[in-house]
Amino acid sequence: MPPTPTPTPTPTPPPTTPPLTPEERRARNLGALRRYFALLAARDLDTWIGLWAEDCTQHVPYATGGLPASLAGRDEIRALYGDMAAGFTRLTFTRTEFHPLDDPDKVFARWEPRCELVSGGVYSNESVGLFEFDAAGRIRHFTEYFDPAGLVERHDAFGPERAVPGGGVTPGG
Repeated sequence: MPPTPTPTPTPTPPPTTPPLTPEERRARNLGALRRYFALLAARDLDTWIGLWAEDCTQHVPYATGGLPASLAGRDEIRALYGDMAAGFTRLTFTRTEFHPLDDPDKVFARWEPRCELVSGGVYSNESVGLFEFDAAGRIRHFTEYFDPAGLVERHDAFGPERAVPGGGVTPGG
C-alpha cells in the first residue's frame, strides 16, 4: 500500500495593516503635497516624479501656447517639468495653501510660483489646482488652472519647444 501523503500545511497569511482612516489619508496626502512643492523648488525631479502614480494624468483646461492640455503617465509629466526646469535658474513659491476636501484623497491647492529665468527676467503667476491621490498616496490626477497670459508672454524664455505625445508642444521647456 502506498504511503499516505503528508498534508501540506496551509500557510498563515501575513498580517495585514488596517486601512488608514480618512484623517490619516488626508494627513498623508497633505504631506505629499508639501514634498511636491519642496522637491520642485529644489529641482529634484527624479524624487518628485515618485510622488506620482504610474498611470497618472494631468489636465490643464486653459492650456495655451505650446503647453499641452493633457498629459498621461510619468514619462510625459517628467519630460514636461524637466523641460520647464531647464528654463529657470531658481524656483520659489511665494505662497502655498492646501485645502483638504471632504474626500480625503482630494486636495485643492493654491500657489504662486516665481521663476528666475535662464534667459533673464522673472516668470511669476498664480495657480490653483485639484490633486487627487490613489490608495497608496501618490498623485493619480492633477488639474491645474493658472493665468495663461503670463506663460504666453514668457513662452520663449523656457527654452526650445519639443513635441509632446498626443499633440502639442511643451511651452519651450
